[in-house]
Amino acid sequence: MKIYDRLYGEMKFPPIIQELLNCPGLLRLRDVRMANNQFVAFPSFASASRYEHSLGVCYLATICAKSLKLEEKDATELMIACLYHDVGTPPFAHAMEEVLQARFGFDHEQNLKDLIMGTSGSFDGTLAQIYQGQRLKLMSICQSSKARRLGLDLHRIAKLAAGDAGELLAPLVNSDGMDLDNIDNIFRATSAMGLIFEDCGKLAKNLANAFCISDGKICLNAFYDKQIKEWQRIRDLQYTAIFESIDDFAYQTMIKKAIGYLLEEDESVVQLDINSWRLTDSEITYDFLLKHNKSREIMQRVLLCRPFTCLGIFYVKGDGVSAFINNHIDEIEDEVREFLMSIVGKTKEMHSDFFENHPVFANFYPDKRKRSITNRQRLWNWKEDAQKEEKNVQGALLGLFTPYGNSYYIEGEASGKKCRKTISIQKDALIELLKNGVLKNFEISLYGSNENGKPDTDFETSQLGLF
Repeated sequence: MKIYDRLYGEMKFPPIIQELLNCPGLLRLRDVRMANNQFVAFPSFASASRYEHSLGVCYLATICAKSLKLEEKDATELMIACLYHDVGTPPFAHAMEEVLQARFGFDHEQNLKDLIMGTSGSFDGTLAQIYQGQRLKLMSICQSSKARRLGLDLHRIAKLAAGDAGELLAPLVNSDGMDLDNIDNIFRATSAMGLIFEDCGKLAKNLANAFCISDGKICLNAFYDKQIKEWQRIRDLQYTAIFESIDDFAYQTMIKKAIGYLLEEDESVVQLDINSWRLTDSEITYDFLLKHNKSREIMQRVLLCRPFTCLGIFYVKGDGVSAFINNHIDEIEDEVREFLMSIVGKTKEMHSDFFENHPVFANFYPDKRKRSITNRQRLWNWKEDAQKEEKNVQGALLGLFTPYGNSYYIEGEASGKKCRKTISIQKDALIELLKNGVLKNFEISLYGSNENGKPDTDFETSQLGLF
């Protein structure tokens, strides 16, 4: 059967890879989004699956293997690792991962290794029924005569897929810089988002040739410096576009909070267990989130495109900022909730529903733009290029949202007539609150200035939640 892709056209794979394309573990990924969100602003991206992405990364691995002149065994193991690199990803990815980690100590990388090796780890193992009651095909395929002749090593494939530092080829699959995974990810996402219209598939294939091996390390050949810089530019373009979509930031916040409520006991729904990572996006949505008493209302609003109101999007700078916000998100919510309540009090709307005690929800995006990829040498005519890029200060976008509308007001009198005046939350007052509170060790500004990567001066006007 011929396989066609939106980026690369017809994709050809060796027979052993073709046999794996209908593996139940991979087929589950057809119902696991790349985007981890419904992305109303980018509807085509919202429908892109991790299955098509996995095939795309595997296809780039075939190009890379030829460029590096790898032996057939090494090339096949690299392709399988790329094909399976997302097979252990839960629905809604990081949001679900955080819930499973908090309750069960879920480890995504270890789960991936256990799945590929067929070992009986804490999260399934040899007898794991991944999708529709079926197991992975990988172990049986690797026991075929062809695989035995090649000497395919499941342990090595697992290490490659997880980015194990001890494996030479692992940085091609999973690294802190540019790798085959994020080459496909960036171009697949930005083309689906409608941000680029050139032949990005051709550029992706060129970049798959940009890797080389020198002194026992995977390096980037500076002959491809122009293409590498273009990949960085498009990567930054993608993140900026996502940062600008305030409604989608709200939806992602809502999904994370709804999944978090699944940790709480509720007789109305089947409880999550240690292997709930095997669910698909549809399964967790309809069998869990819409049946749980606390998550139901939030998820219904997500599906009906009724986002929470934005109180403000702030840019926070400083070392370790993303980890700090993640660890103190509840404190930030409490701080802003007290601030909000001191201004608007408790309205009839707040008294009437579940959100009475939850008027503020916080979330954050790590700012991954402008990241250096100097974790590997760049070579020019096989000579080391020692040029270093300046270290960028770490940043994150902090989003503050409320389930309630922009309808707070006070009674007043003007020119002898009674009137209503909308209550205004001053952004400067909110920034000062954060600066003097939980985030006192970081720089804080309203997102939308040259200093934080978004030069458009009118961005503030779309932050309607500032009343």
